[in-house]
Amino acid sequence: MLVPMPAHAADPATIFAVKCGSCHTYGKGEKVGPDLKGVTDRRSRTWLAAWIRSSERTIKSGDSVAMSLFKKYKQERMPDQNFSPAEIAALIDFLAAGGPVEVDRVRPRHASTATAADVAVGRGLFFGTVTPSTGGASCAACHMVREGASSMQGTFGGDLTHAYTRFQDAALSVVIRRPCFPRVGTMLTAEETFAVKAFLRYVDGQDAARPATKVPR
Repeated sequence: MLVPMPAHAADPATIFAVKCGSCHTYGKGEKVGPDLKGVTDRRSRTWLAAWIRSSERTIKSGDSVAMSLFKKYKQERMPDQNFSPAEIAALIDFLAAGGPVEVDRVRPRHASTATAADVAVGRGLFFGTVTPSTGGASCAACHMVREGASSMQGTFGGDLTHAYTRFQDAALSVVIRRPCFPRVGTMLTAEETFAVKAFLRYVDGQDAARPATKVPR
């Protein structure tokens, strides 16, 4: 069961390690509560968000899944959380992307070490002027970012301007690297993942009016 945490929540990888890990595992079996590997396949995002926010309210609503879990785990209620909707969404995305297993396995290079050339490669991969080694569509086929005064490219998959702030460094590497539609069945390499992450960090900082390295064109 999760432990309440203050409003200034950390990235989803830290949230899981510090606030979920005492009662849950990811792929290592049941603990005080259920193993969370595959939970995003078993439950809808809407249900998970409601459960994370307030398991007690979900149980009291008469939800059959909630009541079954409550009974199975010795009527131990998971404490209600003060996470923001964005924090809950990031945590669910983190679990869907492979959770702590992937973060521990990859141990990605931190985007703060990127050069201007790395950021430029990431920009090319994002907008499709650089082709990923495994093929597939560019990020901009579905996603947009705000760079400078402009909003560019697709909106089907949502705005990634502040993806770096939302996910933080390690978890964002996992999210970027996993196969997604329409890049089904393909994965970016570690180097390509790093470059895209570096670009998203640059865009995030630029949008927040923080100093940023100029991107070579």
